[in-house]
Amino acid sequence: MQTSSLDSRSVEKWKKKIARKFESKPQYLIPALQYVQSEEGYLSPEGMSAVSRFLNLSEAKVYGVASFYAQFHFEPRGRNTVTVCRGTACHVRGSGPILADLERKLAVQAGGTTDDLSFSLETVACFGSCALAPVVVANGRVHGRQNSASAERLVDELAAADGGDPGGNGKKKQKKKGRTGKKKRAAARKTGRRSRKTSSH
Repeated sequence: MQTSSLDSRSVEKWKKKIARKFESKPQYLIPALQYVQSEEGYLSPEGMSAVSRFLNLSEAKVYGVASFYAQFHFEPRGRNTVTVCRGTACHVRGSGPILADLERKLAVQAGGTTDDLSFSLETVACFGSCALAPVVVANGRVHGRQNSASAERLVDELAAADGGDPGGNGKKKQKKKGRTGKKKRAAARKTGRRSRKTSSH
């Protein structure tokens, strides 16, 4: 974490927010990091620096703890998270091809986030639901006995609920849909005028 490149105003802002939630004691390190991540979706350098300064801990200590736990992320996360289990049971029953197809569909590698921040694609060593293998977890909800087609449908459903398509094409589709609607309304008005003329004769 490069201190020289930090936004000092953002650091101070974070310090004030953290101070309203916690006492300045080292035992609040993990709760403070969890709070920062819950507020901005990941641990920014400014957020971690603020935790370091408020709790009077070295930045190396804060970073070391944050990097140890898989729950913490140092890059912005997607609004939707899809996790493919890679445990033995899931692997034997086809989680590898499922993961590969989701990577292709979302145009992102496992562990990454789409450019439009709509999806993060992750893997887990074992989710603990081996009887349901292969397992895909979508926004915390477990979906068992998956295959590539059903996993891709999950992604499509999440994208639709999020107002777009996987890969960030939602805005384009909405615009296209809007133009189509205008054309239909214009056609309906023309048809109405023709029918009125016909009835007048």
